[in-house]
Amino acid sequence: MFIFKKLFFAFLIFLIGSCSFKNYENFQNINNYSIKIEVPNDKYNLYLKESLKRFFQINDNKNNYTLRTEIKFESTNTLSVSGQNVLKSTKAKINYQLINKNANLVKSGSINTFPALSSSSNSFYSQEKSIEHIKERLTKSSAKSLYKHISVIIRRLN
Repeated sequence: MFIFKKLFFAFLIFLIGSCSFKNYENFQNINNYSIKIEVPNDKYNLYLKESLKRFFQINDNKNNYTLRTEIKFESTNTLSVSGQNVLKSTKAKINYQLINKNANLVKSGSINTFPALSSSSNSFYSQEKSIEHIKERLTKSSAKSLYKHISVIIRRLN
């Protein structure tokens, strides 16, 4: 009798788990729109475009919206906590325009990221590599926040 109870509970857990995964797959494919992304042709803007493609899961379907984006970086010198080393604070700013298929502007604006600090090193090579890595991380996080922002805008429209 004890074995039957264990088998029953194992079957029940399996059944509930499989149903919840099925609903998760249905929820993930709920996008009824397609977005064409246009960016300038430089390194970090292309990173932004590829990150946005992954978030929006863009197919070759008919495009309902066009998203024009551009990312810019601004670096400033700041002092460290001890006050002896100079660090660089880097911020990213994304300007975007969301346009529907009838060439009407739906929404435009900009998104600013929180600053990221780079390490203080005596080597110019390590400073440059550190700034490059920071810019790549800021690009990915900016793409995620832009995706969330655009998704909210499109859901409000529908």
